[in-house]
Amino acid sequence: MTSLALLCLLYFAVSVLTLTDSLLSSISTAAAPAASKCTLLNSFQPGFVVQGDYVIGGIFPIHFNLKMPDLNGTYRPPPINCNGHRIDPRAFRWAQSMRLAVEEINQNPVLLQNHTLGYKIFDSCGYPLTGQRAVLSMLNGVSEENSSMCTNASSLLAVIGASGSSQSIVVSKILQTFRIPMISYASTCACLSDRQKYPTFFRVIPSDDYQVKAIAQLLVHFNWIWVGLLRGDNDYGRFAAKGLLRELQDTKVCVAYQEIIPLLYTRQAGLRIMKVMRNSTAKVVLVFATQGEMTPFLRDYMTQNITGIQWVAISALVKASVFSGREYYPYLGGTIGFSNRNGHISRLGDFLQTVNPKTYPDNELVHELWESLYGCSPFPSSVTQMPPCSGQESLLEQHSAYMNTSSPRVAYNVYKAVYAIAHSLHNLLLCQPGRGPFQDNSCAQSNNIQPWQLQHYLQEVNFHIAGEEVAFDAKGDSVPYFDIINWQRGTKGNIAFVSVGLFDGTKAIGEELLIQEDRIMWAGHQSEASCSHCVFTFIRCQLLKFCRLRWR
Repeated sequence: MTSLALLCLLYFAVSVLTLTDSLLSSISTAAAPAASKCTLLNSFQPGFVVQGDYVIGGIFPIHFNLKMPDLNGTYRPPPINCNGHRIDPRAFRWAQSMRLAVEEINQNPVLLQNHTLGYKIFDSCGYPLTGQRAVLSMLNGVSEENSSMCTNASSLLAVIGASGSSQSIVVSKILQTFRIPMISYASTCACLSDRQKYPTFFRVIPSDDYQVKAIAQLLVHFNWIWVGLLRGDNDYGRFAAKGLLRELQDTKVCVAYQEIIPLLYTRQAGLRIMKVMRNSTAKVVLVFATQGEMTPFLRDYMTQNITGIQWVAISALVKASVFSGREYYPYLGGTIGFSNRNGHISRLGDFLQTVNPKTYPDNELVHELWESLYGCSPFPSSVTQMPPCSGQESLLEQHSAYMNTSSPRVAYNVYKAVYAIAHSLHNLLLCQPGRGPFQDNSCAQSNNIQPWQLQHYLQEVNFHIAGEEVAFDAKGDSVPYFDIINWQRGTKGNIAFVSVGLFDGTKAIGEELLIQEDRIMWAGHQSEASCSHCVFTFIRCQLLKFCRLRWR
C-alpha cells in the first residue's frame, strides 16, 4: 500500500468525509466508479505559514480551552475550534521561538547555503485529537482548503512537537508511517525511548529516566538514606516511582513509604497522607506529581502546620510559579530539585516585540494574544464584545508570561530542535557519495530530499549552541542537562527559584553532579542539610534488599 493510500485511510479516521452522489447510489449494487473521490468538508488551517525550499511543521498548545464538536454521527459537525480567549502566552512564545530560529537560519550565509526553511505552525490546544488533526493537515499537501484531500503528496520534511507525551505518542504513530522524523521540546515519558514503537521520535529534553538517575544521585550525595515518596495517580507518577526504586536498589537509600495523591482528590485522602508524613521519621520527601495534582494537597497541607519537611521536586514542579507566593515559604522553603536547563536566545525579546496586530493585521492568533494581554480587541467586532484597543499598547515587563526571555527553557528547547533539523539537513545536502543512508554511489538531489534521509543525519548530528552540546543517542534522546533549583526567600518574602548547581550527563558516572552547597538554603531556613534516617528501620530495609539480591 502506498503512503498516499495510507494517508487517505488515516484521514478517514479523524475527518468528516462526504461521498459523491454517484458513489452513495452505488453502495448497495456495485463498487464505486474510478472517477469518484473523497473530499474534505472542513479544513484545519495553520496559525503561521512561511514558504521555503524545505517545510517543517510545528505543533504547540497555544490554546488550552478546546471546544469539541458534537460527533454523534447524525449531522455534519462543525470544524474543531481551538479559538477562544484562553490563549496561553507561554506556548505562543514557544511558537515564536521556532519562527525566530527559522528566520536566523535563512539569514545565515553558512548554514543551508542557497536553501531556505519554511514552516506550518498549528495549534494543538494541548489535546491529542487536535494534535492528530494538525499533523494530518500538514501531511495533506500545501493547502487543504484549495486541494482535494487525497491528490497532493506532502512536502513535509520534519515536525517540531508535540508538548505533552500523550500528544507526541499520537503524532509519532502517524508520522512513522511516512518515515518523517519529529523532535519534541517537552515530552519526557521514558516510553518514547522505545525505538521499536517510536522509530522516528527524537527529543531535546531529557527523558524521565535521566531525571530519576539525577534524583537518586542527589539522595546519595546528601546521605539521605530514609525518604518518603509522594506521587500522582497516573502513569507518569507510577513509572517515575518504579524507575527511582530501580535506581536505589544498589544504594543505601530506602523508601519509608509511598503515598499516592488520588486522581479525584478529597480532603480526607489528603489528611490520611499527611498523617503518614507526620508520623514517619523520614524528613525528606520526594514528589513525582504535577502542579495541578499538588495544588489541592498543599492547600490542606498548609492548614495542618506541618513543617520541617525537606521536599525534593521533579522538573514539572520545581519552577511552578503558582507556589512562589510568600504564604508558601514556611512550608515549601528549601525545596530542591531538577529543572530543564536555562538557555539564551539573544534576539527573542526583540522578535516578540514585532509580533503585534500592526505587523500581523490578518492573524487571528496575534489578535487573541492582544485580547488576552490587554482585554481589548485590536479590531473590534460583534464576536469579541471587547472594547477597542487604542493602538498605543506595547509589550511590557508586566506581561511576563509572554515577554519573559531572561531564562527560557521550553522556548530554548524549541530553538535547539529547529537548529538540529537545519544542521542535519545541511549535512545531508553536503553528503559524500557512497556514505550515509544511500544504497548506491550517489547523494540525494537537493530538490528530492526525503524525510527518511534526514532522519539518518538527525541520528548523527552533533553541534553546539550557546555552549551546549546538542546530539541524540540511539534512542533519540538528547544529552541530559539539568539545573539544580533551590527555593529560597526572595526580597519581598516570596519564593525565589535559585540555581545552585547542575547535572551534566556528559560527565563520567559519579561525576555528573556539580552542587554549590554553600548557596543552598534548606527547609526551615537552615544552612545545613536535613538528616533523614532511622537506624532500626534502615537496617531492616538493607536486610530486605540483601535478601532480594540473594534470591534473585
